[in-house]
Parts: sequence; C-alpha cells; structure tokens
Amino acid sequence: MKNAAFPVIKTLDELDRSACSIPGPTLDYLASLEWITARENLCLVGPAGTGKSHVLVSVGAAAVHAGHKVRYFTAADLTETLYRGMADNSVGRVIENLLRNDLVLVDEVGFAPLDDTGAQLLFRFVSAACERRALGIASHWPFESWGRFLPEHTTAVSLLDRLLHHANVVVTAGDSYRMRQARARGGTALKDK
Repeated sequence: MKNAAFPVIKTLDELDRSACSIPGPTLDYLASLEWITARENLCLVGPAGTGKSHVLVSVGAAAVHAGHKVRYFTAADLTETLYRGMADNSVGRVIENLLRNDLVLVDEVGFAPLDDTGAQLLFRFVSAACERRALGIASHWPFESWGRFLPEHTTAVSLLDRLLHHANVVVTAGDSYRMRQARARGGTALKDK
C-alpha cells in the first residue's frame, strides 16, 4: 500500500451506491479486477464529486490486496515525474520503472493544462503502457474536450486512440457527493458579493 502512494484509502464498500451513477454490474466488474489481468484500461469521466477518484483509489486498493503492484498519481505529479526524468535524460527508464506496476492510476487528468512538452511526455507514457499494463484514468473532461488541456490536437487524438483501445469507459453523472453532504449538514450555497 505504501508503494502505491494513495492519497487516502477508499473501498468500494464505502461507496454510496444509491448516490452513485455507475451501474452496480459495472462496479462489480471493476471490483473483479479481471480488467487488470487483461491489461485493459479504465477511463472514468464525469463532473467533480461523482465518485471517479473514489472508484479509482478503491479498485487500486483492492488490486494491492489481491497481490498486484499498483502506483497512483495525480496527472500533475505524473507529469512532474516525467519532466524530472527528461531533465536528467532518464525518462525512458522512469517510464519502464512505472510499467513494472500491474496498474498505474492517473487521477485529475485535465485539471491543469499541459504545455507541449508535458503533453508529449504523457503521450509517451500512455503509448508505452498500451497493451502492456492496465491504466486507470479519471478526468472531469469528456473525451471530445481533451483538446482544451492538451495543446496539440494530434497529440490529444493519438493519446486517446491508445488510451481507449481496450478500455472500460465509465461516465459518471449527477451532483457532487461532497456538495450533497454539505447541504445535508445545513450548508448553504455561496452568494455573489
């Protein structure tokens, strides 16, 4: 678990299935971990607060308990790791070391825009993982909008081509779980000043 570097530990049992837009059979398939052994990807896409990170961390934790090697990153942290490898000319070695894991999870994809170099590094990582390792990706951007945070259209198309090949795409919907909790505790919406 320590090597996975999860920000927190979550389980699928803790997920409020009544408030989750992901169908039960889909959650059950993800929990089976068969997709990791098959080297398929998991792409979770939807608005903030709809369970993407919870599911990503939960399946990662379940994979660790099942004996898989897992590594979690935010997209910003992964890009920074790859940049450091580029700085000392070891990016290929960094990518190969990351791909020693059975599953690499990348959360918050698109949260911050990438420059050309960052986008190329992310593409290089996804391309190297393609059909070799399972990737789990979470993003609030629908795929057709990935050009908003990837500066080059060709890079966005090529990255998605490799990412979505053999992928389980899960689209989440609904209101933010955290916002619902805040309202239930008596919180009110912020008003413009």
